[in-house]
Amino acid sequence: MFRTIALLSVAFALPVATAQQIQRCEGAGGGITYSNAKCPTGTTPVKSLQPADTPSAEAQQAARERAARDAEAAQQLAQQRRTQQAALAQQQQQTQQVRNEQRKADCAYLQGEIQSVHRMRNLLVNRPYYSLDDLEQMDRHAEQLVADYRRVCG
Repeated sequence: MFRTIALLSVAFALPVATAQQIQRCEGAGGGITYSNAKCPTGTTPVKSLQPADTPSAEAQQAARERAARDAEAAQQLAQQRRTQQAALAQQQQQTQQVRNEQRKADCAYLQGEIQSVHRMRNLLVNRPYYSLDDLEQMDRHAEQLVADYRRVCG
């Protein structure tokens, strides 16, 4: 669409008097150039192109109107895209905020569990009937909770 607008603006900018033959010239390396004069040195003329007739005033006006409509449509599409991008950014920000709150809650829970396990272990040690297996099990559980805390909370 923008390419059409650019081509139309170039076509309107050219005066009618410049309607002359255009040469398509090909260089030794395969490079193609276009010239309205003789082909540059080191290139050979491949094809002559005749410019199209100048469009009528009605056709030019219709092209201007189409270009204006296309430009307006492009602006509307750009505005829609900006709106969608802003909504997506806001949604991502909210999602990140929920994740952060969940992480904070998980960390608080793990801290509470670690403290609870340490208190339980201390209670077991002060009881007359405890086994070393109970203490080892509490220590393993505490180590697992500490490892989870470090993994989740940093």
